[in-house]
Amino acid sequence: MSEQRDFSGQRLIFVGGVPRSGTTLLQNMLDCHPEILGGPEFLYVPDIIQLRDRIRSAIDNRYIHHFCCREDLDRLVCDFIRRLLLPLADRNGCRLLSEKTPPNVLVFPQLLELFPDARLIHVIRDPRAVIASMLQVGRRSRKVGWSLHPYAYSVAAGIEYTRRCFDAGFAAAGAASQRVLTVSYERLVSDPEAETRRVCRFLELEWSDRMLSPGQFSHLGEEAITNEVFYDRESYERDPEIGQIDKWKSQLTAVEQLRIASAFAGYEHLADYGYRFAVVPAPIRHRALAAMVDRLMGTTSRPAAILQRLVRKLRCRW
Repeated sequence: MSEQRDFSGQRLIFVGGVPRSGTTLLQNMLDCHPEILGGPEFLYVPDIIQLRDRIRSAIDNRYIHHFCCREDLDRLVCDFIRRLLLPLADRNGCRLLSEKTPPNVLVFPQLLELFPDARLIHVIRDPRAVIASMLQVGRRSRKVGWSLHPYAYSVAAGIEYTRRCFDAGFAAAGAASQRVLTVSYERLVSDPEAETRRVCRFLELEWSDRMLSPGQFSHLGEEAITNEVFYDRESYERDPEIGQIDKWKSQLTAVEQLRIASAFAGYEHLADYGYRFAVVPAPIRHRALAAMVDRLMGTTSRPAAILQRLVRKLRCRW
């Protein structure tokens, strides 16, 4: 496929959402479509956009305006991103390139501005499932000596980051509903045909039944992400499974479930997608214990013996 100077972004799809929300599953399903190359996480689009924002601020403040103007900067940034991403699609004979990195959602407003013809997909999931999965990643990371984002170790940090991503994604969808599609993980695994057909209509593509079986095909993103921390090969190569929806109920303590439900109980956008958060007060002593654990978890990546005992207490059910 010959290279085109596509500054409008008509060949680009950007997928983002809270980490552990199902972005990888959706990317693999997109990658199964014959017209889409769903590659590995490029990782650095948010960093490029944030650098662009800083340079733009310096232009606006007339520090570097003699070097370039806003229009010059944005044209260069668009061309830079395009030249980094699209050759992979060209080499694989695909018309569209889907770039999936979860923090893309935090720069959706800028991507809408820079690429007026690009399509953006915001993946959402029950925040209890998201944070439970984050904490599982955090536990696995300790075993291999990795240090990750605080959201992998603390319910409080997980709540804060999840809300930040939700806010950005829903704001972008509200501002440009024709260009931003919100996809619920629960709906995606419960009725994958209906949801992938909806995605294809959004992308103005014919539907392909290959999208229903992402686990049956190889994907370029597999090598980088199957490191036994974020995924192992079995979980990465999984087809949509409805059994994953309620897994958080056995992974979170009652106190953790309460804290997350309380944080999102009044979130209208989630209610619009059918998420419900019943808040049953926990005993005061358990709430205090949970707060103490979060403070301790914020000070160390390897819990001391006392912290481990506190965590075991939280694991009780009532």
